[in-house]
Amino acid sequence: MVPAKARQRARPASVLRSVRSNVERVERTVLTVWSPTVKWGRQESAATQALIQAFIAVGIAFQWWNWSNAQTGAVMGISAALLSMFVRSQVTPLIRPVDGGQPLISSRMAAARAPVK
Repeated sequence: MVPAKARQRARPASVLRSVRSNVERVERTVLTVWSPTVKWGRQESAATQALIQAFIAVGIAFQWWNWSNAQTGAVMGISAALLSMFVRSQVTPLIRPVDGGQPLISSRMAAARAPVK
C-alpha cells in the first residue's frame, strides 16, 4: 500500500496545471454569469426585491423551512424592510445630478422647494 504523501508526489505537473486551469475556467464562468446578474439587480432593484420575496414565499408554501406563523411573518417583514432599503439606495441619488458640469438642480431652486418649518 502506497502512503498518501507518496501518491501526491507521484502526480505529474501536467495534472496540477489541468486542475488549476479547471479552477480558473470555473471562476471565469461564475464571473461571466455573476456580473450581468448583479448589474441587472442594481438596475431593476424593485424587480429584484419582488423575486427574492417570491422565492421566500414559495419556500414557505412548500414547507422548505419549518417556521411558525410568527417566524414566517417576521422573516417576510424583515426581508421586506431590508430589501426596500436596498431599493431606495439604488433609486435615490446621494449627490445632485449634473450635466456637463452644471447642476441640473441649483441650490437656490432646491432651497425654494424646501418646505418652510
